[in-house]
Amino acid sequence: MYKFIITIICQPGTRENILERAPAAQAATRAEAGCLSYDFFTCTDDPDKLVFVESWVDEAAHAFHMEQSHTKDFIAYHEQFHQSLTFETINPAA
Repeated sequence: MYKFIITIICQPGTRENILERAPAAQAATRAEAGCLSYDFFTCTDDPDKLVFVESWVDEAAHAFHMEQSHTKDFIAYHEQFHQSLTFETINPAA
C-alpha cells in the first residue's frame, strides 16, 4: 500500500476556495482503479489548515492518478491559495 498525508496551509481567508472544489476531486479520485481512500479534513485548531489523506494499492496507481486531467486541474487550481504544502508518506506503525 502507498499512503500519504498532504497538509496545506492556506493563505488567510482562502480555505473555502479549495473546499468548494475538493468534493468533485474526491469523487473523481475515488472512482479510479487503485484508490483505496481519499479524504480531506479541516483542522480544528487552525482555520487555514487542510489535510488530505490518500491510500493507494501501490505507487503505480498513484502515479496514474497524478496524470489524470482532474488531478492536474485541481492541483493547478489550489496551488494559488497555498502558503505552504507538506507531503508525507506514511506506513502503519509496527
